[in-house]
Amino acid sequence: MVLTGQVAIVTGGGQGIGKAIALRLAAEGADIGIIDVNGKKGEATSKEIRDLNRRAAATAADVANFQAVEAAMNEVVGALGRLDVLVNNAGIEKRAPFLEITPDDWQRQLDVNLSGTFYCSQVAAREMAKRRYGRIVNLSSVAGLIGPIDLAAYGAAKAGIIGLTRAAALDLADFGITVNAIAPGPIETELMLGAWSAEALRERPQHGAIARFGTVDEIAHTALFLASPKSGFITGITLSIDGGALAAGAYMVEKYRRRKAAATE
Repeated sequence: MVLTGQVAIVTGGGQGIGKAIALRLAAEGADIGIIDVNGKKGEATSKEIRDLNRRAAATAADVANFQAVEAAMNEVVGALGRLDVLVNNAGIEKRAPFLEITPDDWQRQLDVNLSGTFYCSQVAAREMAKRRYGRIVNLSSVAGLIGPIDLAAYGAAKAGIIGLTRAAALDLADFGITVNAIAPGPIETELMLGAWSAEALRERPQHGAIARFGTVDEIAHTALFLASPKSGFITGITLSIDGGALAAGAYMVEKYRRRKAAATE
């Protein structure tokens, strides 16, 4: 188990991708701290981690609030004794056409997705620097790499995370801390399955080179690698886990057209 003896904090670890990452890191030997705005869901994940015979601590906090982040981090480190890995997964998304985005919605998405990632990273890095070792893994999105429809605030925040990842990687390298990002494409989660129409769930996978949704376990596997000691010469990168959609670029439109034509023959 590559993380034996280490402690990892996962924000937004109460459900979806964050929960999958927390359980995967625990399965590889790490004790886990969960910081989630929903305390009940965070504690539920912690119980599953304890069932894996790992220590776990959960605390409720809004990552958009620096003082709350600092208190939550200190609580987890106090309970588990150290900090080696941080996974910045907490995030929100609200769709709206560009002309209809309200200032409050714009600010809230930047506060949670971008500022929250910075706040958690800064507090965690100060702790990691004491031992001159750390791994920070940020969850961005393909929406931060391409122009998303009706997601200007979310896409801007996720693009900001990519820039923050590069800057933090340079600033923190001398403290033995690596900083990398994951940019998922469409991933099959309970929230997505509940929010998308049946038509969207049927059609959207055809918009990638690999014609299916990604899974939370595939994101968790990537996070584990970037969180492990074996990734020590990798820092400042953004790794797209998107089924090849970015690689295809505009050609994906033609690929999709051909698939539709073939299905009707």
